[in-house]
Amino acid sequence: MNESQEPAYPATTIEKPPGFAVEIEQPRKGYRYNQDPFHLVKFIEDHRDIWRRQLSGDCLDLGCGVGILPLLLARILPETRFTGIEIQDELARLATRNCQRNQLDDRIRILNADYRDDNCRADKTTRFQCVISNPPYYPQAGGRINHCPQKQIARHEINSDLISLTQTAALSLSHKGLFITIFPAERLLELTSRLKSVKLEPKHLKFIHPKGADRAVMLLMAARKNGAPGIIIEEPLFI
Repeated sequence: MNESQEPAYPATTIEKPPGFAVEIEQPRKGYRYNQDPFHLVKFIEDHRDIWRRQLSGDCLDLGCGVGILPLLLARILPETRFTGIEIQDELARLATRNCQRNQLDDRIRILNADYRDDNCRADKTTRFQCVISNPPYYPQAGGRINHCPQKQIARHEINSDLISLTQTAALSLSHKGLFITIFPAERLLELTSRLKSVKLEPKHLKFIHPKGADRAVMLLMAARKNGAPGIIIEEPLFI
């Protein structure tokens, strides 16, 4: 390749999510976002008044992909500054481009890094008021493994797991800060146990059901660092 030529990158598409004034570039054939980030954004938006203090400061997105969560939330939370960490080079590159494309690169910073790496948390004095994540939530040995490496890492606990996710969230949060995530409903007990072990107290829980189904498939959870015991079980969401 001639040194003056741009490197060849995989083909992409540009999406315009209905109801959001953003354009999001994502791989045509690699990992593509689903409805989970939109459920998480709506959960945060519905609670922005009672979480005003945490949501008006600095927010960290663990495993930000192409940056969809901070891109959507930046329009809803105009005072919030975001940092997104993404381990996959191509997704981090697209996330940076998306911030520039939507003129949000002054409020959203993207780091191409492994959030488990101590170097990523070198400044131990930095704390966030809010940590969000739409994490890979299938155990490495569970479910059908996709042949696409990008999808494998995004969906399965290959480069991260619930232990490293909750530990990093707890270390990154300031006192009384919030950790907000979406996770499979069948792993509720595992999730709450891990949260409590790192002093993240579950405070708000909302189950997500397919229409006409009694059994929840996903859940939305907000946990407070060093929070008092007591959780609010909210009306379920039917999709």
